[in-house]
Amino acid sequence: MHRSRAWIWILLGVAAFVLHLCLGRDSALVEKVYSRGLFVGLRWAWDFTLGLSPVPLLYIFLAAAAILLIIKAARRIFRPRRGPAPPLRTRVGRAALGAAGWAGGLVFFFYLLWGFNYDRIGVEKQLGLETPSLTASDFAAEAEWASKMATEARAAIQGSPSSPLAAGALPADLESHLRAEMSRALSRLGYPAPGRVRVRPFVPGSWMMRFSGTGIYMPFFGEGYAAANLLPYEKPFTLAHEMAHGFGFTDEGEASFLAFLACQESPLPAVRYSGYASYWSYAGGELARAAPSEFKALWAALPEGMKADFRESQKNWARFQGRLADVSRKVYDRYLKTQRISEGARNYSRVIDLVAAWKKKTGAA
Repeated sequence: MHRSRAWIWILLGVAAFVLHLCLGRDSALVEKVYSRGLFVGLRWAWDFTLGLSPVPLLYIFLAAAAILLIIKAARRIFRPRRGPAPPLRTRVGRAALGAAGWAGGLVFFFYLLWGFNYDRIGVEKQLGLETPSLTASDFAAEAEWASKMATEARAAIQGSPSSPLAAGALPADLESHLRAEMSRALSRLGYPAPGRVRVRPFVPGSWMMRFSGTGIYMPFFGEGYAAANLLPYEKPFTLAHEMAHGFGFTDEGEASFLAFLACQESPLPAVRYSGYASYWSYAGGELARAAPSEFKALWAALPEGMKADFRESQKNWARFQGRLADVSRKVYDRYLKTQRISEGARNYSRVIDLVAAWKKKTGAA
Protein backbone atom coordinates (compact mmCIF):
# COMPACT_ATOMS: atom_id res chain seq x y z
CA MET A 1 0.00 0.00 0.00
CA HIS A 2 1.35 3.44 -0.97
CA ARG A 3 2.39 5.54 2.01
CA SER A 4 -0.05 8.39 1.34
CA ARG A 5 -2.98 5.97 0.97
CA ALA A 6 -1.91 4.16 4.14
CA TRP A 7 -2.00 7.38 6.13
CA ILE A 8 -5.42 8.27 4.73
CA TRP A 9 -6.85 4.94 5.89
CA ILE A 10 -5.14 5.23 9.27
CA LEU A 11 -6.69 8.68 9.79
CA LEU A 12 -10.13 7.49 8.63
CA GLY A 13 -10.00 4.53 11.02
CA VAL A 14 -8.93 6.71 13.94
CA ALA A 15 -11.62 9.28 13.09
CA ALA A 16 -14.35 6.60 12.98
CA PHE A 17 -13.29 5.17 16.36
CA VAL A 18 -13.05 8.60 17.99
CA LEU A 19 -16.48 9.52 16.62
CA HIS A 20 -17.84 6.30 18.09
CA LEU A 21 -16.39 7.24 21.49
CA CYS A 22 -17.73 10.79 21.30
CA LEU A 23 -21.25 9.74 20.34
CA GLY A 24 -21.59 7.51 23.38
CA ARG A 25 -24.22 4.86 24.03
CA ASP A 26 -27.96 5.55 23.75
CA SER A 27 -27.37 8.33 21.22
CA ALA A 28 -30.58 9.73 19.77
CA LEU A 29 -28.53 11.15 16.90
CA VAL A 30 -27.19 7.69 15.98
CA GLU A 31 -30.64 6.13 16.31
CA LYS A 32 -32.22 8.64 13.94
CA VAL A 33 -29.47 9.40 11.44
CA TYR A 34 -27.55 6.13 11.28
CA SER A 35 -29.56 3.15 12.62
CA ARG A 36 -32.89 4.26 11.11
CA GLY A 37 -31.34 6.18 8.23
CA LEU A 38 -27.98 5.46 6.64
CA PHE A 39 -27.82 1.85 7.85
CA VAL A 40 -31.27 1.12 6.44
CA GLY A 41 -30.15 2.40 3.03
CA LEU A 42 -26.94 0.36 3.20
CA ARG A 43 -28.93 -2.73 4.15
CA TRP A 44 -31.24 -2.42 1.14
CA ALA A 45 -28.39 -1.62 -1.26
CA TRP A 46 -26.27 -4.53 -0.06
CA ASP A 47 -28.99 -7.18 0.15
CA PHE A 48 -30.23 -6.64 -3.40
CA THR A 49 -26.79 -6.56 -5.02
CA LEU A 50 -23.97 -8.61 -3.51
CA GLY A 51 -26.39 -10.22 -1.07
CA LEU A 52 -28.07 -12.03 -3.96
CA SER A 53 -24.98 -14.18 -4.45
CA PRO A 54 -25.83 -17.91 -4.19
CA VAL A 55 -22.37 -18.47 -2.70
CA PRO A 56 -21.53 -17.12 0.77
CA LEU A 57 -19.54 -13.91 0.31
CA LEU A 58 -16.99 -15.04 2.89
CA TYR A 59 -15.97 -17.94 0.65
CA ILE A 60 -15.74 -15.68 -2.40
CA PHE A 61 -13.52 -13.28 -0.44
CA LEU A 62 -11.24 -16.07 0.80
CA ALA A 63 -10.89 -17.50 -2.71
CA ALA A 64 -10.12 -14.06 -4.17
CA ALA A 65 -7.58 -13.34 -1.41
CA ALA A 66 -5.83 -16.67 -2.04
CA ILE A 67 -5.62 -15.99 -5.80
CA LEU A 68 -4.22 -12.49 -5.23
CA LEU A 69 -1.60 -13.80 -2.81
CA ILE A 70 -0.51 -16.44 -5.32
CA ILE A 71 -0.26 -13.84 -8.09
CA LYS A 72 1.71 -11.49 -5.84
CA ALA A 73 4.09 -14.28 -4.77
CA ALA A 74 4.61 -15.30 -8.41
CA ARG A 75 5.47 -11.73 -9.39
CA ARG A 76 8.04 -11.51 -6.62
CA ILE A 77 9.64 -14.76 -7.72
CA PHE A 78 9.71 -14.24 -11.47
CA ARG A 79 9.98 -10.44 -11.79
CA PRO A 80 13.61 -9.36 -12.15
CA ARG A 81 14.82 -7.19 -9.28
CA ARG A 82 15.76 -3.62 -10.19
CA GLY A 83 18.66 -2.40 -8.18
CA PRO A 84 19.69 -3.41 -4.66
CA ALA A 85 17.04 -4.32 -2.10
CA PRO A 86 16.21 -1.55 0.39
CA PRO A 87 17.60 -1.89 3.93
CA LEU A 88 15.76 -4.19 6.35
CA ARG A 89 14.71 -1.24 8.50
CA THR A 90 13.04 0.41 5.50
CA ARG A 91 11.23 -2.79 4.52
CA VAL A 92 9.98 -3.34 8.07
CA GLY A 93 8.78 0.26 8.25
CA ARG A 94 6.90 -0.04 4.97
CA ALA A 95 5.31 -3.31 6.05
CA ALA A 96 4.24 -1.82 9.38
CA LEU A 97 2.77 1.26 7.71
CA GLY A 98 0.94 -0.92 5.18
CA ALA A 99 -0.48 -3.12 7.96
CA ALA A 100 -1.59 -0.04 9.88
CA GLY A 101 -3.27 1.28 6.75
CA TRP A 102 -5.18 -1.97 6.28
CA ALA A 103 -6.19 -1.95 9.94
CA GLY A 104 -7.40 1.64 9.64
CA GLY A 105 -9.47 0.74 6.60
CA LEU A 106 -11.04 -2.21 8.43
CA VAL A 107 -11.94 -0.05 11.42
CA PHE A 108 -13.44 2.64 9.18
CA PHE A 109 -15.61 0.24 7.19
CA PHE A 110 -16.56 -1.70 10.33
CA TYR A 111 -18.18 1.40 11.83
CA LEU A 112 -19.57 2.70 8.55
CA LEU A 113 -21.22 -0.60 7.60
CA TRP A 114 -22.49 -1.65 11.04
CA GLY A 115 -20.44 -0.64 14.09
CA PHE A 116 -22.13 2.70 14.85
CA ASN A 117 -25.17 0.64 15.87
CA TYR A 118 -23.30 0.07 19.14
CA ASP A 119 -24.20 3.69 19.95
CA ARG A 120 -27.94 3.47 19.22
CA ILE A 121 -30.60 3.74 21.93
CA GLY A 122 -30.94 0.49 23.85
CA VAL A 123 -34.00 -1.70 23.38
CA GLU A 124 -35.14 -1.33 26.99
CA LYS A 125 -35.23 2.45 26.62
CA GLN A 126 -36.93 2.28 23.25
CA LEU A 127 -39.62 -0.08 24.55
CA GLY A 128 -39.88 1.41 28.03
CA LEU A 129 -38.85 -1.79 29.80
CA GLU A 130 -37.96 -1.82 33.48
CA THR A 131 -35.04 -4.19 34.03
CA PRO A 132 -34.22 -4.40 37.76
CA SER A 133 -31.58 -6.83 39.00
CA LEU A 134 -32.91 -10.37 39.05
CA THR A 135 -32.48 -12.76 41.99
CA ALA A 136 -32.09 -16.53 42.11
CA SER A 137 -35.84 -16.89 42.60
CA ASP A 138 -36.41 -14.78 39.48
CA PHE A 139 -34.08 -17.01 37.45
CA ALA A 140 -35.92 -20.08 38.76
CA ALA A 141 -39.29 -18.58 37.84
CA GLU A 142 -38.10 -17.74 34.31
CA ALA A 143 -36.63 -21.22 33.82
CA GLU A 144 -39.82 -22.89 35.06
CA TRP A 145 -41.90 -20.78 32.67
CA ALA A 146 -39.59 -21.57 29.76
CA SER A 147 -39.79 -25.29 30.59
CA LYS A 148 -43.59 -25.15 30.62
CA MET A 149 -43.78 -23.35 27.28
CA ALA A 150 -41.11 -25.58 25.70
CA THR A 151 -43.02 -28.68 26.83
CA GLU A 152 -46.20 -27.40 25.19
CA ALA A 153 -44.37 -26.67 21.93
CA ARG A 154 -42.57 -30.03 21.99
CA ALA A 155 -45.87 -31.86 22.44
CA ALA A 156 -47.04 -30.50 19.08
CA ILE A 157 -44.01 -31.96 17.26
CA GLN A 158 -44.29 -35.40 15.74
CA GLY A 159 -41.70 -37.89 16.92
CA SER A 160 -40.44 -39.36 20.16
CA PRO A 161 -41.01 -36.89 23.04
CA SER A 162 -38.06 -38.34 24.96
CA SER A 163 -35.47 -38.14 22.14
CA PRO A 164 -33.47 -35.16 20.85
CA LEU A 165 -35.34 -33.01 18.37
CA ALA A 166 -35.05 -34.48 14.87
CA ALA A 167 -33.78 -32.41 11.93
CA GLY A 168 -36.96 -33.26 10.02
CA ALA A 169 -38.99 -31.18 12.47
CA LEU A 170 -37.48 -28.01 10.99
CA PRO A 171 -38.73 -26.54 7.69
CA ALA A 172 -36.54 -26.67 4.60
CA ASP A 173 -36.87 -22.89 4.26
CA LEU A 174 -35.91 -22.18 7.89
CA GLU A 175 -33.89 -19.06 7.03
CA SER A 176 -36.74 -17.49 5.05
CA HIS A 177 -39.25 -18.39 7.75
CA LEU A 178 -37.14 -16.80 10.48
CA ARG A 179 -36.53 -13.69 8.37
CA ALA A 180 -40.28 -13.22 8.00
CA GLU A 181 -40.87 -13.74 11.73
CA MET A 182 -38.03 -11.39 12.67
CA SER A 183 -39.36 -8.72 10.29
CA ARG A 184 -42.82 -9.01 11.86
CA ALA A 185 -41.39 -8.82 15.38
CA LEU A 186 -39.34 -5.72 14.56
CA SER A 187 -42.29 -4.03 12.87
CA ARG A 188 -44.49 -4.67 15.92
CA LEU A 189 -41.83 -3.05 18.11
CA GLY A 190 -41.58 -0.01 15.84
CA TYR A 191 -38.23 -0.84 14.21
CA PRO A 192 -37.44 -0.90 10.49
CA ALA A 193 -36.67 -4.32 9.03
CA PRO A 194 -34.94 -3.48 5.74
CA GLY A 195 -33.60 -5.80 3.10
CA ARG A 196 -33.29 -9.56 3.34
CA VAL A 197 -30.56 -10.40 5.85
CA ARG A 198 -28.85 -13.71 5.08
CA VAL A 199 -27.59 -16.17 7.68
CA ARG A 200 -25.76 -18.96 5.90
CA PRO A 201 -24.33 -22.26 7.19
CA PHE A 202 -20.63 -22.10 7.99
CA VAL A 203 -18.71 -25.15 6.80
CA PRO A 204 -16.78 -26.63 8.50
CA GLY A 205 -18.86 -25.73 11.55
CA SER A 206 -16.36 -27.43 13.83
CA TRP A 207 -13.91 -24.58 13.26
CA MET A 208 -16.43 -21.99 14.41
CA MET A 209 -17.18 -24.03 17.53
CA ARG A 210 -13.46 -24.43 18.25
CA PHE A 211 -13.48 -20.65 18.62
CA SER A 212 -16.39 -21.04 21.07
CA GLY A 213 -18.96 -19.68 18.62
CA THR A 214 -22.25 -20.95 17.24
CA GLY A 215 -22.68 -18.05 14.85
CA ILE A 216 -21.22 -14.75 13.74
CA TYR A 217 -22.36 -11.68 11.85
CA MET A 218 -19.71 -10.22 9.55
CA PRO A 219 -20.33 -6.54 8.72
CA PHE A 220 -17.86 -6.56 5.83
CA PHE A 221 -19.97 -9.13 4.00
CA GLY A 222 -23.36 -7.99 5.27
CA GLU A 223 -24.40 -11.50 6.25
CA GLY A 224 -24.31 -13.88 9.18
CA TYR A 225 -22.99 -17.43 9.48
CA ALA A 226 -24.14 -20.26 11.75
CA ALA A 227 -22.12 -23.38 12.49
CA ALA A 228 -23.33 -26.12 10.15
CA ASN A 229 -23.10 -28.78 12.86
CA LEU A 230 -25.49 -27.15 15.31
CA LEU A 231 -28.14 -29.45 16.73
CA PRO A 232 -31.67 -29.08 15.31
CA TYR A 233 -33.06 -27.48 18.47
CA GLU A 234 -30.25 -24.87 18.45
CA LYS A 235 -30.60 -23.77 14.82
CA PRO A 236 -33.72 -21.56 14.78
CA PHE A 237 -32.68 -19.47 17.79
CA THR A 238 -29.08 -19.15 16.59
CA LEU A 239 -30.08 -18.10 13.07
CA ALA A 240 -32.58 -15.58 14.47
CA HIS A 241 -29.91 -14.18 16.81
CA GLU A 242 -27.48 -13.54 13.95
CA MET A 243 -30.34 -12.15 11.86
CA ALA A 244 -31.05 -9.60 14.60
CA HIS A 245 -27.41 -8.51 14.39
CA GLY A 246 -27.87 -8.11 10.63
CA PHE A 247 -30.84 -5.79 11.23
CA GLY A 248 -28.61 -3.50 13.28
CA PHE A 249 -28.75 -4.74 16.89
CA THR A 250 -25.21 -5.14 18.19
CA ASP A 251 -25.91 -5.88 21.86
CA GLU A 252 -25.82 -9.66 22.39
CA GLY A 253 -28.62 -9.66 24.95
CA GLU A 254 -30.82 -7.56 22.69
CA ALA A 255 -30.14 -9.82 19.70
CA SER A 256 -31.14 -12.85 21.79
CA PHE A 257 -34.26 -11.03 23.01
CA LEU A 258 -35.35 -10.32 19.45
CA ALA A 259 -34.49 -13.89 18.43
CA PHE A 260 -36.66 -15.15 21.28
CA LEU A 261 -39.61 -12.99 20.19
CA ALA A 262 -39.25 -14.16 16.57
CA CYS A 263 -39.20 -17.83 17.63
CA GLN A 264 -42.00 -17.39 20.16
CA GLU A 265 -44.41 -16.00 17.57
CA SER A 266 -43.68 -18.68 14.96
CA PRO A 267 -46.59 -20.95 13.98
CA LEU A 268 -44.08 -23.84 13.78
CA PRO A 269 -43.77 -25.71 17.10
CA ALA A 270 -40.14 -26.71 16.48
CA VAL A 271 -39.16 -23.05 16.08
CA ARG A 272 -41.08 -22.07 19.22
CA TYR A 273 -39.43 -24.93 21.06
CA SER A 274 -35.99 -23.69 20.01
CA GLY A 275 -36.75 -20.24 21.44
CA TYR A 276 -38.05 -21.53 24.78
CA ALA A 277 -35.34 -24.19 25.19
CA SER A 278 -32.61 -21.66 24.41
CA TYR A 279 -34.11 -19.19 26.88
CA TRP A 280 -34.17 -21.95 29.51
CA SER A 281 -30.43 -22.43 28.95
CA TYR A 282 -29.76 -18.79 29.82
CA ALA A 283 -32.05 -18.72 32.87
CA GLY A 284 -30.89 -22.15 34.03
CA GLY A 285 -27.25 -21.16 33.63
CA GLU A 286 -27.72 -18.08 35.81
CA LEU A 287 -29.63 -20.13 38.39
CA ALA A 288 -26.83 -22.74 38.46
CA ARG A 289 -24.37 -19.99 39.38
CA ALA A 290 -26.64 -18.31 41.92
CA ALA A 291 -28.28 -21.35 43.56
CA PRO A 292 -26.84 -24.74 42.48
CA SER A 293 -29.24 -26.79 44.64
CA GLU A 294 -32.29 -25.10 43.11
CA PHE A 295 -30.88 -25.71 39.66
CA LYS A 296 -30.50 -29.44 40.35
CA ALA A 297 -34.14 -29.65 41.38
CA LEU A 298 -35.19 -27.72 38.29
CA TRP A 299 -33.12 -29.98 36.04
CA ALA A 300 -34.64 -33.10 37.57
CA ALA A 301 -38.13 -31.80 36.73
CA LEU A 302 -37.34 -31.19 33.05
CA PRO A 303 -39.09 -33.32 30.41
CA GLU A 304 -36.93 -36.09 29.00
CA GLY A 305 -36.95 -34.55 25.52
CA MET A 306 -35.38 -31.31 26.77
CA LYS A 307 -32.83 -33.24 28.81
CA ALA A 308 -31.93 -35.26 25.73
CA ASP A 309 -31.39 -32.07 23.69
CA PHE A 310 -29.25 -30.45 26.37
CA ARG A 311 -27.16 -33.60 26.84
CA GLU A 312 -26.54 -33.86 23.10
CA SER A 313 -25.51 -30.20 23.08
CA GLN A 314 -23.05 -30.79 25.93
CA LYS A 315 -21.52 -33.74 24.06
CA ASN A 316 -21.28 -31.70 20.87
CA TRP A 317 -19.56 -28.80 22.62
CA ALA A 318 -17.21 -31.03 24.63
CA ARG A 319 -15.45 -32.05 21.41
CA PHE A 320 -14.35 -28.48 20.72
CA GLN A 321 -13.33 -27.15 24.13
CA GLY A 322 -9.69 -26.32 24.69
CA ARG A 323 -7.11 -23.57 24.76
CA LEU A 324 -8.34 -22.03 21.52
CA ALA A 325 -11.90 -21.71 22.85
CA ASP A 326 -10.64 -20.17 26.11
CA VAL A 327 -8.55 -17.58 24.28
CA SER A 328 -11.41 -16.79 21.92
CA ARG A 329 -13.80 -16.15 24.82
CA LYS A 330 -11.32 -13.80 26.48
CA VAL A 331 -10.68 -11.90 23.24
CA TYR A 332 -14.40 -11.46 22.58
CA ASP A 333 -14.98 -10.39 26.17
CA ARG A 334 -12.34 -7.68 25.71
CA TYR A 335 -13.81 -6.67 22.36
CA LEU A 336 -17.28 -6.14 23.87
CA LYS A 337 -15.81 -4.07 26.69
CA THR A 338 -13.99 -1.97 24.07
CA GLN A 339 -17.43 -1.25 22.59
CA ARG A 340 -18.51 0.00 26.06
CA ILE A 341 -20.51 -3.12 26.94
CA SER A 342 -19.19 -3.21 30.50
CA GLU A 343 -20.31 -6.75 31.35
CA GLY A 344 -18.39 -8.17 28.39
CA ALA A 345 -19.38 -11.70 27.39
CA ARG A 346 -21.90 -11.82 30.25
CA ASN A 347 -23.94 -9.49 28.05
CA TYR A 348 -25.53 -12.57 26.47
CA SER A 349 -27.41 -13.26 29.71
CA ARG A 350 -29.08 -9.85 29.57
CA VAL A 351 -31.73 -11.59 27.47
CA ILE A 352 -33.24 -12.79 30.78
CA ASP A 353 -33.69 -9.21 32.02
CA LEU A 354 -35.29 -8.16 28.74
CA VAL A 355 -37.65 -11.13 28.39
CA ALA A 356 -38.73 -10.90 32.05
CA ALA A 357 -39.37 -7.16 31.66
CA TRP A 358 -41.24 -7.71 28.38
CA LYS A 359 -43.46 -10.36 29.95
CA LYS A 360 -44.25 -8.02 32.83
CA LYS A 361 -45.08 -5.15 30.50
CA THR A 362 -47.23 -7.18 28.12
CA GLY A 363 -48.83 -9.37 30.80
CA ALA A 364 -47.52 -12.60 29.29
CA ALA A 365 -47.98 -15.58 31.60
